[in-house]
Amino acid sequence: MDYITQANVHQIVVGTLKELGIPDPRISITDTTILVQDGCYVGRSLVCCHVRVIMRPGGGRIEFFDQQGSILRVIHLPGSAGAWNRAA
Repeated sequence: MDYITQANVHQIVVGTLKELGIPDPRISITDTTILVQDGCYVGRSLVCCHVRVIMRPGGGRIEFFDQQGSILRVIHLPGSAGAWNRAA
């Protein structure tokens, strides 16, 4: 993921975490857990307070979940699928 894409994703994630009730989210997109399913890369994950953030490469989506696994929000990033796939 290039620097511009990474910065945009960071802003989106931080802004959404604030909207979800985390007043001062401190995250680093580079400090995430890589998600692998059946030997294939399926995204990245991070946890901030009570919210788990899953960043999906294929559709350029960012998903926000609560502690019980219920989805709080989904954000689609148009035109970003290529950049996310190259980052994998």
